[in-house]
Amino acid sequence: MVVNIGICPIGVFGLKDGKIVEFVLFEMDASEIAKKMELFEKGESFEDLDELILKIGDDEVDRSLQNPAMGYLKKNLRMIAIGKGIQPVVLNKLLSQIGISKSRQSIKQKERKDRVIVQVVSAVSDLDKILNTMTERLREWFGLHYPELKIRDHFKLVKRIAKYGHRKNWEDFKDSVGAEFSKEDTEIVKSYAENLANFYRQREKMEKYLDKTTKEEIPNLRAMLGGTLAARLLSKAGTLERLAKMPSSKLQILGAEKSVFRFMKEKKQGLKTAKIPKFGILFTHPDISGSPKSYQGKIARLLSSKCTMAARIDFYSKEDKSADMIKDYQKKLAETLAHKVNPKKPEQKTDSSPKKFSGQSRGKSDRGRGNFRGRSGNRGRRFKR
Repeated sequence: MVVNIGICPIGVFGLKDGKIVEFVLFEMDASEIAKKMELFEKGESFEDLDELILKIGDDEVDRSLQNPAMGYLKKNLRMIAIGKGIQPVVLNKLLSQIGISKSRQSIKQKERKDRVIVQVVSAVSDLDKILNTMTERLREWFGLHYPELKIRDHFKLVKRIAKYGHRKNWEDFKDSVGAEFSKEDTEIVKSYAENLANFYRQREKMEKYLDKTTKEEIPNLRAMLGGTLAARLLSKAGTLERLAKMPSSKLQILGAEKSVFRFMKEKKQGLKTAKIPKFGILFTHPDISGSPKSYQGKIARLLSSKCTMAARIDFYSKEDKSADMIKDYQKKLAETLAHKVNPKKPEQKTDSSPKKFSGQSRGKSDRGRGNFRGRSGNRGRRFKR
């Protein structure tokens, strides 16, 4: 005879012909019970289950989730628990704790690295602001000592100052009208530059990590936009799930929220000049920013639709279909650019309202109607006809 094995919150049971023949009760630890139930559902073994199988002996066992034992235990759980000496109050508390533990396990399993990408790209953005401010301060500070120094690249400037320090140590130094720095002055500015150089190196490490993580987590979106822009788009959406469920028209204008609110305000006021933005941070993509203005809107729509597809593939299947997507995108981009776009002609204003004539165009007879300034500078009253 086949012995059906089932699991419930209080233990594992073996049933034959609808009757319990063997059982092993769990210890009253909700988190451990939740883990054991998950292992049973996956078809994996654990200590209590192995002990039950040993008790059953040579009989054939069925531990599938659809066997009669599972239904019997679910239906008669409270009766079985009372029979094994477990009070209803204790059972209710245990069931509640097991439910919480299973929810936590489910959340941990569903946790993706998209939130990590959002935090990293935000940290890089914050670091950029800090580096720009600190480097400008260093440039002005060291400029007092060596104003003739002409290095545009920030990181290069920082590394040079950290390496050479005093202007006399520079290879191309000849003469300067700048202030003389003492040994103490040189040491403090050199120390500042060294710390700043470490910040730049940290930023490079974070960019490499971001590129690697986006390749693993959002390979299709990264292929369409590049690692940094894909991460920024993900940061604007908040999570990969939101980005995947977002329509392409909304994805297209992510990052242009202020322009959208301005458009809504002007539209509400009835202004004809109200224009909805065509793109947000997608404008930084070279295919859009490097194209003629008349094509930018079309390319932005094409790119946003492909990015929406890429985000959905990354979220739901995580398959790398980037090669096919890029090939299709390049084909449609070529068709878009081949199509001639006629620039819109400015609309001629047609005003059907009667024109108001200024006082200069009036004849002598019209001046007596009051549209003039007297000697005192006050405008006379206009008389109605």
